[in-house]
Amino acid sequence: MWFIVLCVVLSALFYWKVVRNYSHWKNKGIPYIRPIYFFGNFASNIFRIKSLKTIVEEAYDAFPNKRYVGLYQFMKPILLVRDTELIKQITIKDFDVFPEHPPRVSARTDPLFGKNLFALPSKDGWHEMRATLSPVFSSGKMKVMFTLMEQCAVQFVDYFKQTQSNAQSNVSIELKDIFERFANDIIATTAFGITCDSLKDKKNEFFLMGQDVTNLNGIRALKFFGYAFSSFLMELLNVKIVSEKVGNFFRNVIKETIAFRKDKNIIRPDVVQILMKAREEGNKNSNAKRNHNVELSDEDVTSQALGFFAAGFGTVSSALSFLAYDLATHPEIQQKLYEEISTTLKTNSGDITYELVTSMKYLDCVISESLRMHAPLSFLDRMSVKPYTIHPKDSSEKPLHLEEGSVIWFPASSLHHDKKYFPNPDKFDPERFNEQNKHKINSYAYLPFGAGPRSCIASRFALLEMKLLILHLLERFELVPDAKTTIPLKLSITNITTIPSEGIWLSLKPRIKN
Repeated sequence: MWFIVLCVVLSALFYWKVVRNYSHWKNKGIPYIRPIYFFGNFASNIFRIKSLKTIVEEAYDAFPNKRYVGLYQFMKPILLVRDTELIKQITIKDFDVFPEHPPRVSARTDPLFGKNLFALPSKDGWHEMRATLSPVFSSGKMKVMFTLMEQCAVQFVDYFKQTQSNAQSNVSIELKDIFERFANDIIATTAFGITCDSLKDKKNEFFLMGQDVTNLNGIRALKFFGYAFSSFLMELLNVKIVSEKVGNFFRNVIKETIAFRKDKNIIRPDVVQILMKAREEGNKNSNAKRNHNVELSDEDVTSQALGFFAAGFGTVSSALSFLAYDLATHPEIQQKLYEEISTTLKTNSGDITYELVTSMKYLDCVISESLRMHAPLSFLDRMSVKPYTIHPKDSSEKPLHLEEGSVIWFPASSLHHDKKYFPNPDKFDPERFNEQNKHKINSYAYLPFGAGPRSCIASRFALLEMKLLILHLLERFELVPDAKTTIPLKLSITNITTIPSEGIWLSLKPRIKN
């Protein structure tokens, strides 16, 4: 009898908590998308009916005249901010209130995932770590790393020249796979000091471990959903995002790399070297700004290097895949870009340098437009560390008081495709970003790398990587659709990031030069 009473009471309390949670936005008087109990607004993604991108876009479109919309991720209230001035306010002016991303995985449970720069909370040394890593991506360091990146790009293009059955034959390729291999080799050499050739050695351990750590489908996606539903329960069950096998592999790589460099007195311009220097000097750069020291353990070094790897492996390869697809399906734009490449190379006697690659204006425009068309992430997020009030913009609004720990989403993909900011948004038009037009673009409606101090630290590195490979690729090949090319592309509904569901197939057609 008492057991039945206890069950009834507990069920009633649980139901009351659910009902109370789902009244959050209604009680605050703001528009919201009606949730499904327990799942919030994401049941259709959990059951593989819609992608996260589609869910966010539908919420964005549901209230076109509102500055923000309420959502629920399971039972967690999410504020989807549609207004670019408010995005600027939150990411720049009031950064002290929203200095971090919502916690996904605890550093106690999974230190390799939870302590990297993206996940690191402000109170746990994010400012210091950002200051430590920033020199890696300075112009001076990237000029030195350019030589390493150039070697990877040449190696990549040479592989496809060698695999042609004859000098005039086309080579059919699946873009996501080959660009993952390129991204892997770039990161291996610039972050870890390891030389790979993942096109020739398709089963090399570094690449396989990289695939594992960046796979956001299946079990790992369920783990992220689990943390979104109840981080307490997932920590209690000691659920890790990075497996022991992968974690130990990268720990050993870092340990052996550090030991070898110390023993041989080797210095390389890469992420590991910067972190080694920071540890040896007691993080002097950070201490100049802060009065407390950040001690870098081997685990910290591994976490930052692994975070750099995870960010560059998946997102850059996806961005390159979409870019190549855009060029193949818009041959007139590809031809104009090829002409810029040819002309620029001729003026520099065929030598490819850092200055040459970064000087190409139309290449900039094409990449910028492809990143607009295919935002790497459908939304960006921030979390408040203190109470915050969004003041009314007009008489139709009232003050919106947000509690500490409130989560904000910025719908990057939706903003990129809003005709208010980008006329004819579904048209691939690089001229939006030319010298005459780029000043018209609202900076907070274009968010391929985020905004504010928490924006992507490696954005310049990623852009250089993309420019260098496309330059080499178009200089030797024309990108053309083939029988396997899907037009339009179908996007994955199972992956957290924006990727095609069936890959992207194109052919490389050799250029016949006089």
